[in-house]
Amino acid sequence: MMDFYELFGFAMGDGHIFYNHKYRKYRLELVGNVEGDYDYFEQLKSFLEKVSSKKPQLFIYKNKRGKILKLMIYDKAFVDKLIETGLPAGKKTFIVKIPNGINAEQQTAILRGLLEVDGCLYFSKSKKCKYPTYPRLGIKTSSLVLFTQLKVILKDRGFSPYIRNPSTDRTFAVEISGEEALKKWIREIGFSGLKNRTKYLFWKAKGFYMPRTPLKKRLKYAHVA
Repeated sequence: MMDFYELFGFAMGDGHIFYNHKYRKYRLELVGNVEGDYDYFEQLKSFLEKVSSKKPQLFIYKNKRGKILKLMIYDKAFVDKLIETGLPAGKKTFIVKIPNGINAEQQTAILRGLLEVDGCLYFSKSKKCKYPTYPRLGIKTSSLVLFTQLKVILKDRGFSPYIRNPSTDRTFAVEISGEEALKKWIREIGFSGLKNRTKYLFWKAKGFYMPRTPLKKRLKYAHVA
């Protein structure tokens, strides 16, 4: 179930806090893709409606990336809570990090939210099958401090993370691979959105994954409502 720290984890990626004392503007914006993220944004919107004194607004617009979702809420108290917890206002790409002093449950929620925004489940090909069968799960970030935190956290939780340093796009990647690692992630952290969960269920049902399979088709194969 969605909570504050999962939303915080998502906002660490494609979230932006606009904080202007002069004009009394206090806004949180979250951005995603219509194709893969719509169900997840409905969860974010429902959560904000429950905990905020203001009503969030969900928009769909087009740009060169395709159909984009934007969830906005104007709520000074909620924005203040995000900032006090550790989410920077304004530009944060290279400085965002997981807050200090949180417990294991809160950390788990942040990881789940981060995966939804800056991570993905994908599969590598083997010689035994025409389609990819080997699961890999990764999170990318341009923040060196967050990258370092993720390495430590995953090791402390018993994963064996693989580190990929930036080449041209200034992003770092932390990955885990293999069936047992994927099962451990699902058991201990999980997926909230359909984007990655349907990939996993498709792979589990078929024994392989077909890249670029649309979400609607994954839903059919995975028998997910």
